[in-house]
Amino acid sequence: MNIKKERSLVAYYLFSFLTLGIYALVFWGKYTKDVNDLCEGDGKKTMKFKYVVLLSIITVGIFGLVWRCKLANRLKENAERYDLKFSEGGALVVIFTLFGLVLGDFILIKNFNKMAKAYNDYNGLADPDADKKTFLFADED
Repeated sequence: MNIKKERSLVAYYLFSFLTLGIYALVFWGKYTKDVNDLCEGDGKKTMKFKYVVLLSIITVGIFGLVWRCKLANRLKENAERYDLKFSEGGALVVIFTLFGLVLGDFILIKNFNKMAKAYNDYNGLADPDADKKTFLFADED
């Protein structure tokens, strides 16, 4: 049982840009592993991201959209076990992704963060860096 750290959309795009996409591969790889931990016991398993990349290349991106849809739906289906309810499902994530909007990533990250917090709270896990967290572009008093 490991602490599930919340993720930042701004940091994701910033570091992905600075590392020419390498950070995105690492981000989604860890994200997938954490989703499998959060949803353990539901009888499903989210495919490792390295295979998603390969299949997305072969299918000209179509597999990546299917993967995102299934991922969003899995989070939505498992939210109830953490006393959460997500109104956004896979179809909405795919639509936003198709139109190049960051809202698809925003939904996946936002819903993951809510589940991660609930998971940590339920299991009595505390983020050791919680008091050190700073947010990019935030006003600090």
